[in-house]
Amino acid sequence: MKKLICALTALALLLSLTACGEKTENAATFRATVLEINDGYYLVEPVEGSAELKSADQITVHMKNMAPSPEPEAGDILEIEYDGYIAESYPAQINNVYGIRVVG
Repeated sequence: MKKLICALTALALLLSLTACGEKTENAATFRATVLEINDGYYLVEPVEGSAELKSADQITVHMKNMAPSPEPEAGDILEIEYDGYIAESYPAQINNVYGIRVVG
């Protein structure tokens, strides 16, 4: 009986750790031009043709999970991977960021 309880507990812990991973299958990626760099977030404008541009012309993106790349400056192009949700405000907001890297 103790072995069964231990096995079930170990399985429950393993499954709970798997659920803690941030990335989901619904992750979205887009490119945007940096307009401003503020304390803890970037203000960006999605590039032409981006689906995100249909949602908002300016989006604040929290500085999380930055790739080891050059420090972004205003005018740089970022590639932003996030959970696919954009908060409807002005400017719009992306809170669950999986990765940000400078691409141009």
